[in-house]
Amino acid sequence: MRRFSLVVSILGGTLLTAPLLAQQPVPQAPQAQMPLRCGTVLAANPAGTGIDNPDCDYNQTNPSSIYAPGAILRIPVVVHVIQSTSGQGFLSAARVQSQITVLNEDFGAQAGTAGANGVDTKIEFFLATTDPNGQPTTGIDYITNNTWFQDSGNYWSTTAWDTSRYLNIYTNQASGALGYVPDLPQGGSVLGTTADRVVVYYPSFGRPGTLTPYHLGRTTTHEVGHYLGLFHTFQGGCGGSNCYTSGDRICDTNAESGARFGCPTTSTSCGNLDPVRNYMDYTDDACMQGFTQEQARRMRCTITSYRPALAQPAGPLASATVRNGAGNLNGNFSATPPLLGGTSTLSAITLGTGYSAAAAYGFLGSANTPFAGYTVLVDVTSPQLLVLPFTASAIAVQWQFNVPNSQTLAGLPISTQALFFGSTVAFTNAVDLVLGN
Repeated sequence: MRRFSLVVSILGGTLLTAPLLAQQPVPQAPQAQMPLRCGTVLAANPAGTGIDNPDCDYNQTNPSSIYAPGAILRIPVVVHVIQSTSGQGFLSAARVQSQITVLNEDFGAQAGTAGANGVDTKIEFFLATTDPNGQPTTGIDYITNNTWFQDSGNYWSTTAWDTSRYLNIYTNQASGALGYVPDLPQGGSVLGTTADRVVVYYPSFGRPGTLTPYHLGRTTTHEVGHYLGLFHTFQGGCGGSNCYTSGDRICDTNAESGARFGCPTTSTSCGNLDPVRNYMDYTDDACMQGFTQEQARRMRCTITSYRPALAQPAGPLASATVRNGAGNLNGNFSATPPLLGGTSTLSAITLGTGYSAAAAYGFLGSANTPFAGYTVLVDVTSPQLLVLPFTASAIAVQWQFNVPNSQTLAGLPISTQALFFGSTVAFTNAVDLVLGN
């Protein structure tokens, strides 16, 4: 059954988006034959998640200068392209990449683009290069399932990548909407679960899409705005006396009595021009031009408070030092510093050592504990990251360590050891990889 949403006014000025079944769509005649612009459902009774930063919680915003766009925050994205068995819903890699380009133009207010008139939020997006298991990836996950293509079934429970570390975007039929998120992170209903996601109707995904006038990628920009804590510009209608605690909880977006469609640039309500060019209204893609400064600050506050493991500072985050630990077999054991979520390369020369096989270990904790006989005395109290066995025949051997893409590892030592096998057992330890500035 097709699902619609209706904006409902609640006593006290708060607006909620409540799901309805098979009733009439939002009453804008020009849009009657189009999918619902946004199907985002906001929590009727936001429970929170044990997190409550009053600077950007569900009920209020404090646009403090500490949240002003500064250091670039880079968000890894995985796009789950769900298609039917007939191929409906397929999106090429180029189309997926075009959507990432649009996000960066819009959130970055890049000069020469349609989003140049907005505020540079200093939030960037990139297709993930490392999956949750530390393996290389394109950041695009192709899935064929007729039920999931209809946006039915709990597909996210088995397909989601760690939602604390990745922005999970799904493309499918989106339940009769152009896009939606299940809730704002501040609402508490999905944050920290596999259901935390952005869903986009596949014809409106990327640039150009195939659904005019929603073909320039702005549906995804709008929904990612929700994902980062923004309400609609028309939330709460004209709002109350305090624009930071009513309406969209933002003061530099003019209050708006209701959603606007098309591009009515002279439309007024609540005593001001309506913010029809804002990404959080319902206007055509070509009409939208930017976020405001206070929206940028609320989103950055949301990342800091509610999604702290999601964004990565730009640039290298690792340093490496070479140590001559006990049992070091040679001077050719080295490391190339990785980026967070990148790869470290370790190499060792076995020529002349008498060893025919080796294993590389990477783990959290000390790397200076020697092996005794055939007993591996690594730090077993800390999580072992990987074990990669290799066979060597008197040649140089090399290991590549895929460092997990997790901001929680920043500042922690990732220690490495190599264990050599032959008639006897020996080890070398020389390198600690330290993630952090």
